[in-house]
Amino acid sequence: MQDYSIREYGPGDPSLVSHLQMRLYWKRYGFKAIFEYYLTRGMAEFLKDPSGGQLWVAEKGGAIVGSIAVVKLREDSAQLRWFAVDDRAQGMGIGSALFDVAMKFCGDRGYAHIELWTADILHAARHLYQKRGFVPTETKENTEWTDHVLLEEKWEYHGG
Repeated sequence: MQDYSIREYGPGDPSLVSHLQMRLYWKRYGFKAIFEYYLTRGMAEFLKDPSGGQLWVAEKGGAIVGSIAVVKLREDSAQLRWFAVDDRAQGMGIGSALFDVAMKFCGDRGYAHIELWTADILHAARHLYQKRGFVPTETKENTEWTDHVLLEEKWEYHGG
């Protein structure tokens, strides 16, 4: 039985999504505070003009344990952002359910091209992207977020 729910964001949720991501990546991968700046800057831009996009949160026991967003890029394309599931809620299908909600939204909006950025260390997420038809198309080194070189990857989906 599913003991979590997924809903569109409400007041205060974007800050909690940024907190979830920062806490997760800091604890698990040693991300530095500059990553929080990256998260909150992007979130602020989305909140200023969310048209064509949406942010969803997964809740379990009254706490936000996951998130994903769609940000419109152009008329026929969008970017998936802020996809994360808290360590304590992984393995419950929350990530797949969030991903399905976002992909359905993209299909309903006619976004034929969808892109996302991830990191080479996020093995479970990368597996999900590949399983859902995304392919890696670009890589770049990032030395800003951690004390080691992180490989960022752009993945793209072209479909209907």
